This record gives sequence, C-alpha cells and structure tokens, in this order.
Amino acid sequence: MRLRLPNEQAGVLAEALRRAGAKEIGGQIFGEQLAESDFRATTITIQKRRGSFARFFVDLTQAARDAVRFFHKTEHRYLRYNYIGEWHSHPSFSVTPSPTDLRSMIDLVTDPSFQGNFAVLLILRLANSSLTLSAQVFDRVGNGQTISVEHEP
Repeated sequence: MRLRLPNEQAGVLAEALRRAGAKEIGGQIFGEQLAESDFRATTITIQKRRGSFARFFVDLTQAARDAVRFFHKTEHRYLRYNYIGEWHSHPSFSVTPSPTDLRSMIDLVTDPSFQGNFAVLLILRLANSSLTLSAQVFDRVGNGQTISVEHEP
C-alpha cells in the first residue's frame, strides 16, 4: 500500500503536535484513492480534546461529525474519497505502536460494523521541529503490516 502525505497536511500535523506539547493528541485520516492501493491523505482531523502524557482516547462523537463533514465536502463519492485511518501522537515515547494501539486497530477492523477493507494507524512525534512517524495498515481480519509514508509537495 502507498500512502502519500502532502506537505500541507504534514504541516497541519506538526502545528497540532507543537500546540499539544507533552499531551497525546489524535484524529482521523481521510483521503483520495489515486489508484489501486495508492492513497493521498487529503484531510487530517484533529480531536479537540487532548489525551494525557501517555494515553489518547478517541472522541467518537467528534469523529462521527468529522466524517460526516468530509463525506459531505467530497459529495459522498466513497469510491474515490474515503476514510483511511487513525493517527495519534507519542510525544514522550517512540513512534512504535503500543500493544494498546495494536489492539485498538485490530478491534476496529474486525468489528462487523466496520465498512472499510483496511485502516491505517499513523503514529507521530515532533522533535526539534521535525516530524517522525510510523505507519501500519490493518486488513479486515486484523493482520497488520508496516507501510511507508511518502511526503509530497
């Protein structure tokens, strides 16, 4: 799988991480499918409520509102524009997913009400104004695999 992160969206993430400081934050990743297994992150949402030093909790109400806004903006063209996954920060730890992170993603993709074929987990950290990240994609049965994220202008 190929995931492209435009500089504009990377800037949105970096600024949100800078503002959050030592608290974990997160949100959703929405984007455009360019070709089979080739996606561009076009919209990064940022949850208003921050987490703690070592934990981030998803606000499901805000996540649902953000999804509705994205789908309205893209005129419900689900085959081209859709949910890609989740992101959160690890300001005090490595960008390696914790066991809790992995379990949350497996629970998400294996939930019978999940509508997608996959979900990406992006974990970020801002250090010296530089964005460090890791990305994993999880399929419908919960198998995860590391993917690379390409920065694009």
